[in-house]
Amino acid sequence: DLVDRFASLESKAEDLKTNADEVIENPEVELGDVGYEFRKRFDAGWYTGKVIEIRPMAANGYNRRCAYSDGDMEDLRLKDLEQLAKLDPNNNKTRKGLSAKISDHVKFPLTQTEYTKLLLDSEHQRDVETTQTLAQKILAKSAEVNDLVAKLPGMNRTRQMQMERINEFIDSNHDVTRKLEEAYLVAKDRREEVRVALGETTCLALGVEEDT
Repeated sequence: DLVDRFASLESKAEDLKTNADEVIENPEVELGDVGYEFRKRFDAGWYTGKVIEIRPMAANGYNRRCAYSDGDMEDLRLKDLEQLAKLDPNNNKTRKGLSAKISDHVKFPLTQTEYTKLLLDSEHQRDVETTQTLAQKILAKSAEVNDLVAKLPGMNRTRQMQMERINEFIDSNHDVTRKLEEAYLVAKDRREEVRVALGETTCLALGVEEDT
């Protein structure tokens, strides 16, 4: 798979080189074509970008692969580039002047080796960021689990302390059982006393003698 991937990259890079040579021969590049240069504002400020590849089969119209002056890459749509052209305050400058300014400060990948290196660096950076994000989430979840475990009853006691606590519960259960048995016997005796008293009272009320 790796060999096929590099073969594909080499083919794309060769196409890019051919397209780049055509752009150099024809400095009047239309908006969205390979070699088209634009500016986009990020949090850190304005960055210069350049269309380096057109991918007809890209999903949702994101078929313009662009490289920025800081080495980052992004896939944009044609209407995105049109919107960026409207938002760029320096868009009134001639394409020739803008090209000269870009060529002095930006090095775009125009050869097979440069494009392959840029693509691999971009993928490596994305993998690093993904790994860092996943690691942060795992550490956060691990901290939550540790906090929940620490709050479980008895987690701050040693094994001996736990056994002593269990024995205390056993003794307490035995004590409660004994008291329940005593209460049952008392209730039984009281019930018998009440039965006898009711019998005697009934006999007296009826004027009869109770059978013994």
